[in-house]
Amino acid sequence: MKNVTISDELYENLTSMKQPGESFSDVITRLVHRRKVKLKTFYGNLKGSKFLDELESEVMRNRKESKQREL
Repeated sequence: MKNVTISDELYENLTSMKQPGESFSDVITRLVHRRKVKLKTFYGNLKGSKFLDELESEVMRNRKESKQREL
């Protein structure tokens, strides 16, 4: 058995995914072994997150720094 450190946000997400009688190891195993995941499953998960704000800023910065191609 190993101990791992996860963020509070991830802990809350895993807690909400737990089914009755399921351990955190069971939840993680189920998630790791998922084969097909529809993108729609993740829709809205990043709304209001710091990560999304940082990603958007990075994309905008890259767009400003990149040279525009002539057609």
